[in-house]
Amino acid sequence: MTKDTEDGFQREWAARAYDRSQLAAIAAMQEMMVEYATTAWRPMDIKPPPNVPVLAWIDAGIAVMNLNHMGEWRRDGVPHKPPHAWMPAPKVPPS
Repeated sequence: MTKDTEDGFQREWAARAYDRSQLAAIAAMQEMMVEYATTAWRPMDIKPPPNVPVLAWIDAGIAVMNLNHMGEWRRDGVPHKPPHAWMPAPKVPPS
């Protein structure tokens, strides 16, 4: 497979186009993830929906927590003090 033949030329440029499209998709995803990480935090005066996992900023770092219908914050099923801020947890793709 060389660039000297029509088939080789088309294969090489198809591969380059595919690589560029993949790199562009990766760059777009990275940009969206950075935007999400920097702008998605909600203050505590905005309450999250009950019984929905959220990423919570607590004293120890970041944790997955939820707020139950009784207004209690839970981390791994154990009561926990309220976080400083929260953001919606990303949805895990089905396996």
